[in-house]
Amino acid sequence: MRDTEIERLLRREDEHYLNVIDLIAASNAPVADVRDNRDWGVAQFRSAEGHVGRKPYAGTGNFDAIERLTALRARTLFGAEHANVQPVSGSLANLAAYRALMRPGDTLLSMSMASGGHLSHGHRKHLVTDLFRVVHYDVDTESGLLRYDEIREIAERERPKVLVAGYSAYPRAVDFALFAKIAQEVGARLVADISHIAGLVAAGLHDNPCDQPGTVVTTSVEKTLRGTRGGIVLCSEELRPAVDSAVFPGLQSSVGLAGLISLAETLYDAATPEFRAYQQRVVGNARALAGHLLDGGLDLVSGGTDTHLLVIDLTRTGLSGQEAERRLQDLGILSNRNLLPGDPRPPFQASGLRLGTPTVTSRGFDADDIRELAGIVLEAVLAERWDSAPAALRARTTALRDKPRADDALADLAPLAAAAPAVADAR
Repeated sequence: MRDTEIERLLRREDEHYLNVIDLIAASNAPVADVRDNRDWGVAQFRSAEGHVGRKPYAGTGNFDAIERLTALRARTLFGAEHANVQPVSGSLANLAAYRALMRPGDTLLSMSMASGGHLSHGHRKHLVTDLFRVVHYDVDTESGLLRYDEIREIAERERPKVLVAGYSAYPRAVDFALFAKIAQEVGARLVADISHIAGLVAAGLHDNPCDQPGTVVTTSVEKTLRGTRGGIVLCSEELRPAVDSAVFPGLQSSVGLAGLISLAETLYDAATPEFRAYQQRVVGNARALAGHLLDGGLDLVSGGTDTHLLVIDLTRTGLSGQEAERRLQDLGILSNRNLLPGDPRPPFQASGLRLGTPTVTSRGFDADDIRELAGIVLEAVLAERWDSAPAALRARTTALRDKPRADDALADLAPLAAAAPAVADAR
């Protein structure tokens, strides 16, 4: 029996996604081997709980072998002594790190969301703030850069058990060695959340926090690492028991075999020369996009980017991030509003717009495409009025989207999307 209703909705999403240009910094388009589970057989529904060699389910020997291989690939890729590959997301990887290193009521020092931090670093409505005392640091409101001296002062005053370095909307390189030094000075452990830059770290394009002794490194898998949903915790052998028990039984029970296989394929891909070349293009495209936007008259937080993402400061345009996001969506371009340091607007409106290049790079965009994309963004954001998307601008967006590209990571989905049957709106 086929569930034709959900099949139509899935094909409809294929059609929708292939008909947009995705500039969301937290998105990516995995290669076919990572997301193709048609040949995985029973792995699609097999699950088991527990650690390698100690699972309380019978018949999990092959499950252990796949998990052992996946962890080996993670350790090798990042140069870590131990890797726990069971977390189902980057947020749960962070929670596992905190649980391994802190007791309820201990102090956690992290960047505020307004400056570029993540929900799981201590948003006031997140579970983290119920369990721990959360103190924040911010970037400089003028430069948009980390103020390491101020972070040290806060750490000396608050004496945190955990210092978090790693961000969702910080476009510059992070000095993990200096963060590790600050943590050591105040008797804290450094947790480096590299969810956004894991692909850059794996490719050697950003400093690797695994090189800093005593640091626990967490990451999600679906961003620059170019995988599907998942998380990893990397640590020293000394911290292995605490981290493993924090994941299971501390936070999760069963782990799906299909997710582990996808992660193993992701890590296999990330160890190839082709992956490094891809990451170089991601960074190059981000820097080119930033340069074109600056030349066109827009302001960027920190004045540019060292990574895969950039944040437009819309203050001088008078637009909110919400409105800029809507204008681009009218054209078929996905982005997301983002708070600025010291933003006077509420989060749902915001005064910034975050853009990223992982997905467009995975889909084959080159320097000429980025130049044209920047021109479209500039015209949309700087337009004085926007009752509806101008026809000429929509036509440019469509032409850019539909330009043939031999290295489009999602090209194999096009036939499925084209065959998508009509279905009523499910909202």
